[in-house]
Amino acid sequence: MSEFISEDQMNDLLSQQDSDAFGVEDVKDEASAPAEDTGPDYNALTSVFEIFAEQAVSVVSNVLNREIKFSVSKCESINQDTIKETVTAPVLSIKLPLEGGASGTMYAIITTKDVAVLSDIMMMGDGSAEYTEDHKDAIGELFNQIMGAFTASVNNNFENPISTGTIEVGEFDFESPSFPLENSDMVLETINIPDKGESSMCFVIPQELSLQLMKGFKDSGGDMEGEGVGLSSSEVDDLSQLSTDISAIGEEEGGFQETPLTDTTAAPPNENVNMLLDVEMDISIELGKTELSIKRILELSPGSIIELDRMAGEPVDLMVNNKVVAKGEVVVVDENFGIRIVSLVSPEERIRSLR
Repeated sequence: MSEFISEDQMNDLLSQQDSDAFGVEDVKDEASAPAEDTGPDYNALTSVFEIFAEQAVSVVSNVLNREIKFSVSKCESINQDTIKETVTAPVLSIKLPLEGGASGTMYAIITTKDVAVLSDIMMMGDGSAEYTEDHKDAIGELFNQIMGAFTASVNNNFENPISTGTIEVGEFDFESPSFPLENSDMVLETINIPDKGESSMCFVIPQELSLQLMKGFKDSGGDMEGEGVGLSSSEVDDLSQLSTDISAIGEEEGGFQETPLTDTTAAPPNENVNMLLDVEMDISIELGKTELSIKRILELSPGSIIELDRMAGEPVDLMVNNKVVAKGEVVVVDENFGIRIVSLVSPEERIRSLR
């Protein structure tokens, strides 16, 4: 068989160029026709929350040092019955305001059981703790980090950057919701926690905000369907010659060989933490504190005594970046003051210090 395209084959290609298969006129007519209004583009909204899921996996897995999986399971107009069946009470709502390129407030509805598991693991537990009010602060901090990563990831899709406002966590009751559920869309995401099984959380997005997110992804999504163009005869010639040349090269070199892909397995979370080990932190010791009026402060002079709120012999606080991490007793080491660690602050107390 000849390596080169025959004249008959070339004529067939050129005739196809004039046919509907390669025609430009039909494409132009189709493009010029007014687009049919098909309603909300839930594929675009799904893409938005798939990015959210990706960022949640990255952030949560690093913070908890455990692989937690998030994935989008459903995206459609809101159905309260579906939410109730999927995200079973008792639940919390997490207020997630967006500003800038997409402006509005969406809400995450998540079970207190999942909040307790995630928060307990975050506080170095095994995920078996019962839900408490302190877990609100932990889950709020976790979502604050997720939203920061999410907005940074989607900003390329919007003309104006998106940022997140103050995140608030509160109780939620389906019978008397703290925010309107009507005229909204919903996205259900599956959470897979090792040894804890699968569960679901729901995002409620007002339609106004939902349309902004959809538009941002449709405008920059690179949807090229229907934008094909016809091939000129010279392009057909080039294409056929290129195919022939490639085949010839492959035969001369004994055929093409498959090159194995490089292993791109992500590094374990612990290796990412190692990058921070050389970061310097400010450490201070707090012996005690008190409150004085301006008058009393102006009356201070050498020899004045200020009474602190701590008893003699009580442990002092070891502060890292103004956060108490341990308690200890003052000692003297080679004529210098030092501190002997007596106890470490519990994970629960560290979370409370985030308030």
